[in-house]
Amino acid sequence: MEHENSYRHILKWGDKREETVSRHMADVIKEKFGLTDEDFGQRHLPGTETVRLGKPSMLKPEQIEFLISICGSENLLTDDLSRASFSCGKFYGELLDLRLGVVPDPPDAVVAPRSHEEVVRIVEYCSAEGIAVVPAGGLSSVTGAVRAPRGGIALDLTKHLNRILTINKVNKTVTVQAGMYGPSLEEELNRQGYSCGHFPQSFEYSTVGGWISARGAGQASTGYGKIEDMLVSLKAVTPAGVIETKDYPRTAQGWDLFRVFAGAEGTLGVITEATLHIFNYAPENTASAAFIFRSFEAAVEAMRMIIQSECGKPHLFRISDPDETDIAFRTGGFDGTVADRALQTLGFKPGSRCLMFVTVEGDKDYACFVLGKIKRNARAGKGMYIGRSPVRKWLEQRYSSAYMRDPLMDLGIMTDTLETAVTWGNLLKVWKAAHEYVAGRPKAFLMIHISHVYENGANLYFTFLSPMEKGNERQDFAAFHRGLVETILAHGGSISHHHGVGRVLAPWMEGHLGKSSMELLRAVKKHLDPGNIMNPGGTLGLQ
Repeated sequence: MEHENSYRHILKWGDKREETVSRHMADVIKEKFGLTDEDFGQRHLPGTETVRLGKPSMLKPEQIEFLISICGSENLLTDDLSRASFSCGKFYGELLDLRLGVVPDPPDAVVAPRSHEEVVRIVEYCSAEGIAVVPAGGLSSVTGAVRAPRGGIALDLTKHLNRILTINKVNKTVTVQAGMYGPSLEEELNRQGYSCGHFPQSFEYSTVGGWISARGAGQASTGYGKIEDMLVSLKAVTPAGVIETKDYPRTAQGWDLFRVFAGAEGTLGVITEATLHIFNYAPENTASAAFIFRSFEAAVEAMRMIIQSECGKPHLFRISDPDETDIAFRTGGFDGTVADRALQTLGFKPGSRCLMFVTVEGDKDYACFVLGKIKRNARAGKGMYIGRSPVRKWLEQRYSSAYMRDPLMDLGIMTDTLETAVTWGNLLKVWKAAHEYVAGRPKAFLMIHISHVYENGANLYFTFLSPMEKGNERQDFAAFHRGLVETILAHGGSISHHHGVGRVLAPWMEGHLGKSSMELLRAVKKHLDPGNIMNPGGTLGLQ
């Protein structure tokens, strides 16, 4: 077992589910990549060495002393492990660095403020001293958004700023500190009869501030909306001063200032509090259904018909493409069963069939009504209802697929994700182009699903797996990742739908948005952060 001061300790999610590979999944991996039982006993680039930065903190003693005077000595850390832990998120390239014993961009210190007022004092001081500030939540970013190329401080918002401040049952809102983790928020809301409605893949290890900063989307976003749709108001600390908006339902007072911080990824300031819409918690009312289609094209057309029918929106709305569906059948032990053979007899064959999952939440009568309409539309689109059980099974393991990353890396297999927003008119083009690109790499494998749906388009989510090029892992991944991004963009996809941009996708920002748009973003940045101390070093393409 690795020790707590190792690089491996940092790169892990910390979830026991990531340490095991099911028998069915192991069989798939062996088949796809030509591995043996002996390979499963090995660890490629294990990263078990003790963390040693070889790069001392560049903060001056008097700067450290002043920061301690604000937050206390127990809330300022300069040891190698703490600095390395706050140097990266969960982007594959960052995890490769850790496995190789490389920490390219550590902060000089980790500072944990105890209050909004302390954040104000810290930002004011750092602005005057020219010290970079990188706000940090759950460190689940997959875009390189929490690196510290200019050193400075990582501002740990999770240690103290992690509470619900008020639940307003009249307005149906919650005001919460930015460092609160998703499960803690949802647990308390459930006790009060509510739900946050926001369940991203990283839910178990992400925070409210991170959701807002990256403009995240939960798995039920088709019904509840993305995080910016739930956001009512916020409080943020910038070098230019505190921005605090009010929780009106809607105004016409110029720009919605709080929305400037949704997607800003810490480049403008530090979000300390947010007020969000909340939803009734009544899981017993949830209506669900799974369908199977003979092709991805048929499933997509049925999905478009359903979302444009104006009969009510599903909450969870998801299609797995043929590759993802086949993997789901195999790892779930369904492949080869009597039911599987029956489906094949009806024309739902491996290599082309696709699963669709649907849930509708809220009032029981409403949920049943909407699901009934969805069933009729799905049947009209040549889909077959296959019960509720597949949805329940998927919900039980909805977060665990991310935790497979580390055992796969141990086997010398790279795995990462990308996602994009695309119109219905371009969706199949992007889907086909991505598969064609990945097919050009030996033994590479791509799974795609649709998981956030709108009347004019949807989100495509890509999960790719491929053997690493041993001895050239970093360069190999970078080239492969860059090619897939460019393929997506060339065929009409967006840079990002809900992961944010960070530093990883920043090189494509200006080309995608245009020069004038980037100049506007830089002007806002210059006004709120004239000294460029907030998450500097290329985040969002800002300098």
